[in-house]
Amino acid sequence: MTFCALPYEEREAKNGISKQIGIQGIPSLLILGPVPANGGERPLINKSLRGVIESGDFSDFPFHRKPYGALDQAGGDINDAKCLVVFHENGDDDEQKELIDVMKAVSEKCSDKTGMKFLWALNPNGLAPQVRAAANLPKMSDKPTMIMLDLPDQGGYYVSKETDITIENVMKFVEDPGDRQQL
Repeated sequence: MTFCALPYEEREAKNGISKQIGIQGIPSLLILGPVPANGGERPLINKSLRGVIESGDFSDFPFHRKPYGALDQAGGDINDAKCLVVFHENGDDDEQKELIDVMKAVSEKCSDKTGMKFLWALNPNGLAPQVRAAANLPKMSDKPTMIMLDLPDQGGYYVSKETDITIENVMKFVEDPGDRQQL
């Protein structure tokens, strides 16, 4: 896949685009839609494509933003929105697939109402160990760990004691996350 890029010399244009779209880090990769038939600004489809491209999975082109996904591909989402994250790095393939299905189902039920992102951490590398350490979570085990990150609220987070990750149990945690903790 080829991508357009701004030359380094175009700092003024880069700064204007960064401010308009809200880009905070580099490198950043975003995708814009086509110019509307009546003219005007091209719509922003997704401003956080870096993780998608790094994963090599291009099956969802043109990569519209989803309220769910892998923690490693969440980009700035964890800094910009409340995120429910389930860690299950030691789960087998069937357990991990089931967990992903649960998170997608929960996101369909409540993401429009909450603006929350629903993420999973199945990779023992990447962001998972960093988030685990920051939130003082236990080391990886055979049981999943569920937390709610609310970084926009001054680094707040909530930890669930529930290890049975079902649609009902995740919904209960969304509705009543318990005591707020601080990163």
